Amino acid sequence: MGGLHGLGLCLALCFGAVIGSVPVRLVGGRSRCHGRVELLQNGAWGSICASGWDRAASRVLCRELGCGRPRLIPAPCSPPAADGPPVTLQWVQCLGQEPALAHCVLQPRDAPSCPSDRLAAIDCEEPFGLRLSGGPGRCAGRLEVQRNGSWGTVCDDGWSAANAAVVCQELGCREVPAELLGDQPRFGPGTGRIWLDDVRCRGQEGTLQDCAHRAWGYHDCTHDEDVGVVCQDP
Repeated sequence: MGGLHGLGLCLALCFGAVIGSVPVRLVGGRSRCHGRVELLQNGAWGSICASGWDRAASRVLCRELGCGRPRLIPAPCSPPAADGPPVTLQWVQCLGQEPALAHCVLQPRDAPSCPSDRLAAIDCEEPFGLRLSGGPGRCAGRLEVQRNGSWGTVCDDGWSAANAAVVCQELGCREVPAELLGDQPRFGPGTGRIWLDDVRCRGQEGTLQDCAHRAWGYHDCTHDEDVGVVCQDP
């Protein structure tokens, strides 16, 4: 860890700058989580050359914008207009854990040109959401998750107390000891997609989407198997 910190410090001192805060936006995309990356510096918006943008920078920016994870291959976005912002950054150096792009090393442009079709763009997943529906309150009910803007349910195959603990923590509720729950709680069938099946958490994950599970949308269940979760109010 010390080596990585030293590397970041060297990069900041020798090649670029880490600055306090940078307003950032995505332009020309289909949603607020997709588009060409633009930053506001010295009162003017500027873009970034794609050759100096990588997946670590995408992870940081998606997180900063409150979006989901970056997709493997960014979807194309509309090209910049002729009078669009100039390229002001040659590259961005992130480790991937920074809370915002401003905490990465930003290198001002030092090359004579960067083609307009080679500007940095990202395509983040829509934010992941979690809720309990059909119960007596927000801490008990049928588990529903949101992916790419669409809500769906979770199958009870392989469901465990560790899974429930992760859900309760993510919702800001308190876990109910498994021995007090008895049978698997039910809150009726949901509608729409069944998003998750065979979820396997260790219990230490910060979010349900970090637990092992089948591919999103793949299952062998019906809505009669929609899992319910009971937590305690905070």
